[in-house]
Amino acid sequence: MAERWVPSLSFFLVMVVLHSADASIPAMFILGDSTADVGTNSLLPFSFIRADFPFNGIDFPSSQPTGRFSNGFNTVDFLGFQISPPPFLSLVDSQSSMNKQFLKGVSFASGGSGLLDTTGQSLNLFELGARKFAIVGVPPIGCCPLSRLADINDHCHKEMNEYARDFQTILSALLQKLSSEYGGMKYSLGNAYEMTMNVIDDPPAFNLKDVKSACCGGGRLNALLPCLKPLATVCSNRDDYLFWDLVHPTQHVSKLAAQTLYSGPPRLVSPINFSQLVEDN
Repeated sequence: MAERWVPSLSFFLVMVVLHSADASIPAMFILGDSTADVGTNSLLPFSFIRADFPFNGIDFPSSQPTGRFSNGFNTVDFLGFQISPPPFLSLVDSQSSMNKQFLKGVSFASGGSGLLDTTGQSLNLFELGARKFAIVGVPPIGCCPLSRLADINDHCHKEMNEYARDFQTILSALLQKLSSEYGGMKYSLGNAYEMTMNVIDDPPAFNLKDVKSACCGGGRLNALLPCLKPLATVCSNRDDYLFWDLVHPTQHVSKLAAQTLYSGPPRLVSPINFSQLVEDN
């Protein structure tokens, strides 16, 4: 039977694993966008890109919105370590809490954020002590419900997907170059494009029924309205859907994606997967 690996929908997710002073306990620092945000934007008073309202969090243990753009947990929460570290902004009012948490890691992920200078950021982190970089590239963003609205037949937006494929190629070459120039740097790169297309091309193989429309929203493909109560409607069979809202994956898919990143084959996570990166001394 052919290997069945699952999609990752992170638009850009960087996880930097550093070690504490005694190098015995790894600390995870998260940089990324809304696919990794665990509440940063909820703490930004003027941010309009936030998820601290229903129906978000409907499947979280408390059934309350947490700032995650998901019906529950996101991919970072499932990556085999522990639940995602807390947002940096949640610690700024307590210096003691900040110092203590920094030994374990924090999240700087923020919905709507971007990456302007990959090389510069990587080198700055390397100089601060980062040695292990776990990175997820860009998925086929032309296939999310919002992008499909541009086509009368709900097909994927080809040009957007071409950009995503090109980005993966460029990023792979850049990481190879950096790791050869800076001794001690190790990395794992997830091919979000291929992982996502696997499930879009064969939904039943992943026990999914709908890979085009959003579970939460309204209108065509449930993508004409945001996932905002009471305007939106929410599906009851959330594990059947690839997409939670206009662009983000469901909790179920996020978990499957994390499993792939953590233990997937080289064709999807290279040159080593996330578990091998953590264990590599």
